[in-house]
Amino acid sequence: MRYLVLAILLTIFLCIGCGCDHQGPSPINLLSAVDSTPPTLLAISSLDQYSALLLFDEPINEHEVLLQTRGNGIASKLVERASLTITFKEAMSLGESLPLEGRVEDHRGNSASFSLLLWAKNTNPPSLLINEISTKGSENNPDRVEIFVTKRGNLGGVTLFAGTEQEYTDRIIFPEVWVERGDYLVVAFSKGEIATGTYRSESQAGLSANNGCLTLAVSPQWDGTLLDAAIWGNHTTQTHEGFGSRTLLEQVQYLAENGHWNSRDAGGSINSSDSTATRTMCRDTQKDTNSLDDWYICATRNASFGKRNAEERYQD
Repeated sequence: MRYLVLAILLTIFLCIGCGCDHQGPSPINLLSAVDSTPPTLLAISSLDQYSALLLFDEPINEHEVLLQTRGNGIASKLVERASLTITFKEAMSLGESLPLEGRVEDHRGNSASFSLLLWAKNTNPPSLLINEISTKGSENNPDRVEIFVTKRGNLGGVTLFAGTEQEYTDRIIFPEVWVERGDYLVVAFSKGEIATGTYRSESQAGLSANNGCLTLAVSPQWDGTLLDAAIWGNHTTQTHEGFGSRTLLEQVQYLAENGHWNSRDAGGSINSSDSTATRTMCRDTQKDTNSLDDWYICATRNASFGKRNAEERYQD
């Protein structure tokens, strides 16, 4: 009888654990559902001159936020799930970056550190147009860009890029100064003789002579709001769809996608082939259709940086 009972039990175990139509039990990873990834910083934005907002990809622990600035102090910090609002003791200067270092944790204890530059939000920026461009400069007439003010505002932090915010070869971040409608701002992008009051770009690297672009943004930040853009080309380059470099091609595509230029084609750029150091690319009486139709080449020795564009046009 004892052997019969053992035989029945053995049969039951075999059926349950090794049945022909059943797989054996799978191992379970008890740690697979545990978050082990630190928070990722997704976006940074200044709300005004006193505060900034940082957005992470997951909620963070309000009790485990460490922050440090150079040249300012932290007045308060507010955590709302995945966002961190920071208020500073003193106003951030327009046109000057504020270094910020910090460390945050999620609710599982995963920590992340960051080091970044904050730019104050300019709440009164002017309206501006790129008005005249020289890309084939000389010692007496260096590469220059003229900007025309169409509406009064504070220039602080406004940035002119040789390229775009994401990728550029040179730039100028304007200081905190009020400008009036009708003012002209001139920026030299290469070394040479310049008039009093002309601004200088950071590296004086010069502008691309034949194919290039300029963008004006409210802020130096990589996602700053664009105010204006201009694209030029010699209309003869064959590589990279006529733009000469993959970088410029991608910049043109970005500007077209965001409504700051009306063509993705090299033939739709301002024709730079006839421009020289004194025959500049000029905007036609503040026309702004984001196209080559807004532009012309002025006659030889008619460059007019700092004043109204010359009306005489170059004729072949």
